Amino acid sequence: MKKAIALLLAASMMTLAGCTSNTPAETAASTTAATVESTTGAATETTAPQLSLQEQMDSYWNDQLDTLLKTEAGYPKGNEGMGAVVLAIKDGEVVFENAYGYAHYFDADYTAEGSTYANPVYVKTEHPREMTTDTLFDLASVTKVMATTQSIMVLVDRGEISVDDKVATYLPGFEANGKGDITIAQLLTHSSGLPQWAPTFLYCDSKEEQLEFIKNLELNPEYKTDGSEPKYSDFSFMTLGFIVEAVSGQDMDVFAKENIYEPLGMTSTTYKPLDNGFTKEQIAATSLGNPYEYRMVDETNWEGCGYDCTKDAQAFASFDGWRDYTLIGEVNDGNAGMGGKGVAGHAGLYSTAHDLGILLQCMLNGGEYNGVRIYSPETVKLFTTRHTTYQENHTDKEGKPALSEEFGYGFKLDQSWMGVSATENVFGHDGFTGTTVFADPDNNYIFICLTNKMQAGFRKSTTNGADEDINNYYNTSAWVSWNMNQIVKDHLGI
Repeated sequence: MKKAIALLLAASMMTLAGCTSNTPAETAASTTAATVESTTGAATETTAPQLSLQEQMDSYWNDQLDTLLKTEAGYPKGNEGMGAVVLAIKDGEVVFENAYGYAHYFDADYTAEGSTYANPVYVKTEHPREMTTDTLFDLASVTKVMATTQSIMVLVDRGEISVDDKVATYLPGFEANGKGDITIAQLLTHSSGLPQWAPTFLYCDSKEEQLEFIKNLELNPEYKTDGSEPKYSDFSFMTLGFIVEAVSGQDMDVFAKENIYEPLGMTSTTYKPLDNGFTKEQIAATSLGNPYEYRMVDETNWEGCGYDCTKDAQAFASFDGWRDYTLIGEVNDGNAGMGGKGVAGHAGLYSTAHDLGILLQCMLNGGEYNGVRIYSPETVKLFTTRHTTYQENHTDKEGKPALSEEFGYGFKLDQSWMGVSATENVFGHDGFTGTTVFADPDNNYIFICLTNKMQAGFRKSTTNGADEDINNYYNTSAWVSWNMNQIVKDHLGI
């Protein structure tokens, strides 16, 4: 039995139970009538126990997911190499928590025939390591809302900055190339006009060099800045991280730790975990080097993968910093890991489902947790209110509102992966490494699904007939997070 941990909430107590103990939802599970034939041929009623939530979730992972990933999603290895930790909280009480699969299963064999930076050969590691509920995950872009946005919220709440302030006020030189009027609010809503992504790691060896790179960026003239058509941008959140550092006088990781994580008792949330007391045995493995980013910048062999990096051809040809080993505790994101030395506003944070549950519950509590107030209810409301108008300006082929691309300040709202009952009040974020987190104020519900989906390998195309669908690399969210969340919500009746 996994150990039970006590998680004190401001409003109530929630107990993080191991996978073999009954949750309140399971204890209250009803029975359903089934009709069977008696030996006399007459129909008689008997009762069969309804599957508990634990049994439903286990059945999905063990009996259905592997086939779905192979036949529907196009993953030849299915869920063989991946793992997950799932946590659901309702009314301040944990209703489900469990770990599945493996934290580390595959390594790369770069000596094997045909193995390359873009397409490493996968081999099963000698000692596969099972996932536990205490495992730390590389959160990827969940960093944007669990580190950077949280830090901006603290600074706004203290009156040290305003979302309406111009970025150049805090980062002199940022105004170059027509960026002088960009505000913090535009960064938070991905409506700044900044490029979405570029391989800074080809040019930068430090955060200082990355800041200069950002100051010299040019705006994309095709991007709208009024919130009507957000363009998701890593550069927006890299810039926000630099604002936190400029205003606070502390490195991003230090500020978040001292002002958010430590006060809330989030003892397993950190940047650079291997430098902060954690071992590789406590951390989920992610990718085997950086094959996707290699593909993104190799416009000769992988044209059309990611963003257009034609102008980076010379820097790509001379770059010798590619990683050729399994990343464990070393951030997957190339700009955060190879360019920013592990700390950035858009990626780099590590945490557990347990710790993230604390922070989301703090937000549902109006900014207070276990007697510690991080920010005010007004600040929570400001950041989780919709500030973009994507759906008002976009429809699908049938004239219906397009899938939500709406943002609060930092937080994604009403996303498809939040489930069919989600409204624009639901806020959260997802990450490239396979992480999804969200909170639903309407139902006082939190769902966290952390996976190391990169261990599942490359996805074979199921749509365009190519050998590999390069634009849907490692996309398992629709089959893991979405379905497991829906099982929980259906069980709870929300």
